[in-house]
Amino acid sequence: MKINEYRHSASKGNDWYNNPSQWIYRHLLGNRSETTPRMGMGNSAEFGCAISLFYKRSDADVVEHSTNHMVKQFDGEWFDETDKVGSISVNLANAIKEHFPDAGIPHLFQSYKRHSLDSLEYPITTVTDFEYENMIVDTKATLAVPTKPREDHVRQQSLYSVLLGKPATLVYASHKKSAVFELDEKTINTNYETMLNSFESLETFMRNVPNTETFKQMIPLNTDGFKWSQEDRDNAKTLWNN
Repeated sequence: MKINEYRHSASKGNDWYNNPSQWIYRHLLGNRSETTPRMGMGNSAEFGCAISLFYKRSDADVVEHSTNHMVKQFDGEWFDETDKVGSISVNLANAIKEHFPDAGIPHLFQSYKRHSLDSLEYPITTVTDFEYENMIVDTKATLAVPTKPREDHVRQQSLYSVLLGKPATLVYASHKKSAVFELDEKTINTNYETMLNSFESLETFMRNVPNTETFKQMIPLNTDGFKWSQEDRDNAKTLWNN
């Protein structure tokens, strides 16, 4: 089973690792969920953080620009997340500046690269949030800052760290506080191998499954978890049953 111009990514590898039926629904059957307010909050918070890091704008400017950015994403519709995105942007930027006071201005923002490995048939794409000369910083907008980084986020940044040859740090921020997690070498190497194993497993599936009827018999549909909207749950059940 081939997908034209397919490329691995951290999100695809995590989808396959966590829930193969979700990978099939999204990437094989081509169903893309609409942007939710929580997803939009993340996009706009990164935008506001970038304004602060690259242009050293005031906190008030960052709040204004990130809030306007989110409003435009949803054609003027306002959500609870819209109220919070400005403060999240400021907290993300300040956390980076305080934790890395000598880092200066990032070299790249939302940098896209493609990587080929001898062990994989398909290339891997990486998209970093903020890339400096000697490190990668990934930002996560949230309504509740975790006490430790999420495992799928660690796998993503571990993959980026090895492929780009730079240490990686995860920065979380809510509208109230922030947390910074630098990934150590052992964590990075372990999770990098996990991601490669996920890609290798995925390629084995793609080589050996001839059609959609076979994969529906092999892979049970699992619509548990926050990544499924009710619309997607209903649609996936219809697809699996037909």
